[in-house]
Amino acid sequence: MATLVEAAPSGGAHDARATAGEPEESDAPIPARRRLPTLGAVIGGSFALWGLVVGLAPLTDNSFLTHLATGRLVLEGGIPTADPYSWTALGRSWVVQSWLASLVYGLADQLGGGTALRLLMGALTAMLAALVWRLTRPATSLIARVGITGLAVGIGTEAWSERPLLFGLLFLAVLLLAAEGSLDPRWAAPVLWLWVNTHGSFPLGLVALGVLALGRHLDGDSSRTECRVLGWALLGTLLGAINPLGPRLLLFPVQLLSKQQTLHHIVEWKSPTFDTLGQRLFLLQMAVAIVLLVRRPSYRVALPLAVFTAAALLGMRNIPVASLVLVIGMAAGAVGLGSLDGARRSIATLGGAVVLAASSVLVVASALGQDNFALDAYPVDAVEWLDARGLLGTEVRLVSRDYVGNYLEALEGEDVRVFMDDRYDMFPADVADDYIDLVKGLDPEVVLERYDAQVVLWNHETPLASWLEQSDDWGIVYDDEEWVVACPRPAAGEPGRCPTSRP
Repeated sequence: MATLVEAAPSGGAHDARATAGEPEESDAPIPARRRLPTLGAVIGGSFALWGLVVGLAPLTDNSFLTHLATGRLVLEGGIPTADPYSWTALGRSWVVQSWLASLVYGLADQLGGGTALRLLMGALTAMLAALVWRLTRPATSLIARVGITGLAVGIGTEAWSERPLLFGLLFLAVLLLAAEGSLDPRWAAPVLWLWVNTHGSFPLGLVALGVLALGRHLDGDSSRTECRVLGWALLGTLLGAINPLGPRLLLFPVQLLSKQQTLHHIVEWKSPTFDTLGQRLFLLQMAVAIVLLVRRPSYRVALPLAVFTAAALLGMRNIPVASLVLVIGMAAGAVGLGSLDGARRSIATLGGAVVLAASSVLVVASALGQDNFALDAYPVDAVEWLDARGLLGTEVRLVSRDYVGNYLEALEGEDVRVFMDDRYDMFPADVADDYIDLVKGLDPEVVLERYDAQVVLWNHETPLASWLEQSDDWGIVYDDEEWVVACPRPAAGEPGRCPTSRP
């Protein structure tokens, strides 16, 4: 018998283990199987692909255009400390809060123009979508995770624009991962340093960590993890003062919020009207979050939900931030909803990963064949007309919409002077107030005379455009379907006459 046992093939021993109730699978295939992607990873990759598509969209955001123009200036001669673009605040002290984001934009533009910029945005939004998926891991159920992530990324499809806030959202997601115990808390320090130097929304990250820690404490649990992350985040915030502009960056959010009288006229600072798909998805996300909170009550979920929902309802610019913070509470409330956990590995999941990779290549290739900028909202033809007549120089007092100012800055850099752009933190309050009066059509004659305006570029179907068309003191010298250009009349009844910046 001893001889038979020693001479028995390995299959005999396998049979013996099987009769003892052990798994029949041999050890050999297990390492190969573990190399296969999980179903959860494939689904997460699908959301990352969705994010990639969002980020690769043609560039159109007006604020981004000024950040791009500033990035070019940074590369040419360093970070501006005074306004280089306007004739209403030329030379006024300007704190370039997002100098690091502008530098990144400038470098990408220098390396590959609009194509490189879109690839950068695509990479950022793909990473952000992947992090949202990762934040839902506590829910375990694939059905719950897909629903929660789908809502957040759906909101992001409308809200994740190419502005520097995109960096802030990415940093916020990293902080939330650390607060969940999925990342070393020490990462919070460099993350906050980067956030301070890329966007003024960094206090929201500290608030999120603070309410999470307080909620954990109120639940009677240890908040050590959240407090450690918050401690490192505070250190990173203080270290954020070490930058080319100094500690002024830390004060920027306070200075911006002090301009409430002006900010309440700006669309993104107003309460949401829920008339867009993204805003309606956020309304749905709030409802689902409340239902899940009722299902599994917790202060750690309730406090962030209350604080960031209130912030979003006060200003629609806070919606993308709130949608990320709500994810972790929703994941906690969805625990136990469904049994499919996404851990399955198979040839089918490998096939799904291959399809994802191929789809990503096709998406990028398709995007590269599109125009890099979508400028339909801007007066492209009217600006070309002005440029051909020398009316975009530094000596011409041109009055236009704030977003047109952003466009002109990206187009001409320091070789243009604008009346206004969207840097409301930098312009004197009286200039911003006068611009708002022009938008509303309030005493345009008085405002234009006060600034000795020489050219007005404005869009049709507005009170100011109607006034210009009827004015005896101004004449329309250019008119297309969307825009008009007007200049002062030299005398009543004569054609309008525009100045020129050329000798």
